[in-house]
Amino acid sequence: MDKQAYMYELIEKWEVSGLSKKDFCHHHGITRSNFYYWIKKWKNRKSEAPDGFVDITPDKAAIFHSQYRLRYPNGVQLEVSGIGLNQLAALVNL
Repeated sequence: MDKQAYMYELIEKWEVSGLSKKDFCHHHGITRSNFYYWIKKWKNRKSEAPDGFVDITPDKAAIFHSQYRLRYPNGVQLEVSGIGLNQLAALVNL
């Protein structure tokens, strides 16, 4: 394991440890200045790639061309496309 991977792993362990940076460094035998240096590099790396979900806005044409399929317990199946949810609700409530 190279130094960068090792330090990033230590930082991730520190995050979940509940220890202060000072105590964590003392426990692992590393200097605080070195640890702060790697934390800064690690944070910059993390900010370059989005974490988790990314907001997207669907295009209006895609929303309008939605397709719906309803299957009732009696076996009747209804497929519709190109209508909005309000129109679909009106069809279901007939």
